[in-house]
Amino acid sequence: MRNAKCRMQNANLKAVFLFSFCILQSAFPAAAADALRIGRITIESIDVYSKSEAAKGRFYRAADALHIETRDSVIRKFLLFREGDEYHPERLAETERILRTLHFLKSASVTASEPHDGVVDILVKTQDAWSIAPETQAGNKGGESTYGASITDSNLLGLGKEVSLSWDKTIDRTRLAIDYQDPALNSQFWSAHLAYGHNSDGYDHRFILRRPFYSFATPWAAEVSWLAFQQDDRIYANGRTAARFQQEHKMIVLDYGSALHPNDVRANRITGGIRFIDDEFSSVAADHHFRYLFARWDKVENEFVKLNFVNKDLRYEDFNLGEQTSIETALARNAGYVRASTASGHAFGPSSFIAPFAAVESRFESGPQNSIATGSMLFVSRYGDEHPQATVARMVMNYGWRLDRQLQFFADGFTGLRGYRVHAFAGSRAVVMNAEQRLYLGREILQLASPAIVAFADAGNATDGGFTTLMRLKSDVGIGIRIGLPRTPKNLLRIDLAYALQRDARGHKGLLLSVSSGQAF
Repeated sequence: MRNAKCRMQNANLKAVFLFSFCILQSAFPAAAADALRIGRITIESIDVYSKSEAAKGRFYRAADALHIETRDSVIRKFLLFREGDEYHPERLAETERILRTLHFLKSASVTASEPHDGVVDILVKTQDAWSIAPETQAGNKGGESTYGASITDSNLLGLGKEVSLSWDKTIDRTRLAIDYQDPALNSQFWSAHLAYGHNSDGYDHRFILRRPFYSFATPWAAEVSWLAFQQDDRIYANGRTAARFQQEHKMIVLDYGSALHPNDVRANRITGGIRFIDDEFSSVAADHHFRYLFARWDKVENEFVKLNFVNKDLRYEDFNLGEQTSIETALARNAGYVRASTASGHAFGPSSFIAPFAAVESRFESGPQNSIATGSMLFVSRYGDEHPQATVARMVMNYGWRLDRQLQFFADGFTGLRGYRVHAFAGSRAVVMNAEQRLYLGREILQLASPAIVAFADAGNATDGGFTTLMRLKSDVGIGIRIGLPRTPKNLLRIDLAYALQRDARGHKGLLLSVSSGQAF
């Protein structure tokens, strides 16, 4: 009897224990099983043309033979995970976005296998773009011709480093330059950019060594940079040169940033440092010499939309619709500076969204100086499968008060008002609005180019007057051709023919042809 009673008590205790364990397991499911780990990471690099693509002709096989494939060790530098790390799906998506920003890659995907034995295996698949680009350039924007020649290797020896030697004749000057960029000096995401330019009116030199916040979970960042240039510049009024001056600019930045509780969903970051700025002008404007101590707070949320056939034809690009807010203050012995900006998009389904942005900044030196309010709005609606289409619209406004004399905003062929000549409208306030319907073929012809056609309308103005004067808009309409070159670093050629509906200040009106790389906006 006594033994039976003990057995009953033990059974009751066991039931209570099992019940308690089930409650704890449901309350804390993560403790019930070990988190998945990353198993084997496989890098699969594809040449400019895959085996099936190269089989279509000798030209494609020759292109692959001349091209040096990206080394697996280079791709591994950009991975946000290592074998044995805890598995986070967000870091796979972020790694894919990082790889898509590299000019020497045509495409990138990062996928996980089904879980097995507590791990998931990762496949990183990339395809190279053609990296060596000897080319001559000729273009026309806003009625002004540009031309030049360059030789660039955006993937030197398959190491991901870019070296270029170029000569360009732009609207304002000619430039002979050598440029070197290394997007990943080591596995810690340090990058470098060195440039030396000799211009017809001065020079252009820069050195940047930085470790950015390359992911949402990055704990710290740092930068050392130096920029110096000398150039002749102009102030415009009514489409003509109103004054000429020479500017010599030098800037040094040293900063360090730290993330507060970094994770894969959002990031709050504090950055501080020093900024030395020296601007000297031959006339027109007063010289500036500032030694700022600055601090900046940034908030960024992870809410990306991945789309192709918007700006880069076949290539995918990423749009962040999450909140992006930044506030910076800076103090110098003789001045202060404040800047605040915010952006947050809204999606209308999987392939349509609107993305507003607003910013305000001012220098304080015997009162507010060089105060600027900026606002923009981007609308994208992507649809269609066999022949993809995109409706894209943009509005940008800059509104300045007590601007430094050398600073102007423009509405012209360079800023998106394609029917009007360069510097057609200038002032302390500017607005430009664009709407474009893009119809893509949706595939490559001869595995080389992917054409598209567009119809567009632009409107805008720039003035020193008030808001009422600013909104006396000039407008144009037109058609254009886009030639996608997805296997090259410069992956889009643009040709637009626009008709100006009003005359500019110099009496010009009518058709204007523009030829350039990249979209107009």
